[in-house]
Amino acid sequence: MSLYHYYRPTQHSFFNELMRDLGRMERHLVPVSEGRNTSSEIVNTDEKFAINLNVSQFKPEELKINLEGRTLSIQGEQEVKTEHGYSKKSFARVILLPEDVDFSAVASNLSEDGKLSIEAPKKEAIQGRSIPIQQAAVEQKPSE
Repeated sequence: MSLYHYYRPTQHSFFNELMRDLGRMERHLVPVSEGRNTSSEIVNTDEKFAINLNVSQFKPEELKINLEGRTLSIQGEQEVKTEHGYSKKSFARVILLPEDVDFSAVASNLSEDGKLSIEAPKKEAIQGRSIPIQQAAVEQKPSE
C-alpha cells in the first residue's frame, strides 16, 4: 500500500518527488524475472537497462512504444472480428526508466518468434574535477 495517497504534499521537495515516483512504480512495475521462463523481464546493470517482453500474440502493427520523459509506455491491442462475434485483446506496460539511462539511445527490436526487446545504454558517469579560483584584477584609478 502506498503512503502517497495519505500524504498530500503542497510544496515541491525531494521527498514529494520520491513519494510520487514510488507510487508510479508500485502501480506500473513489470515483474522482474530471475531465471524463470516468464513473459517479461527487466535487466538493469551498470552498462544498460533492458526490457524483454513476449508479444508473440500480437502483430508488429498492433504494438506501440512511447517514451515521454523517463516514462516508457508499451501497448498492444488486437481486435478480431468473425461472423460469430468480436474479441479484443490488449496489454499495457508503463515503466519509469532510471535517471542514468541515455534516453536518446533507447532502441527496440522485435524477433521473429515475438520477443520484444527494448534497450538503452547507461550514461557515462561525469567525473569530478577541481575548478581553480580566479582573482579579479584590481583596477587602479589614475591620479589627477
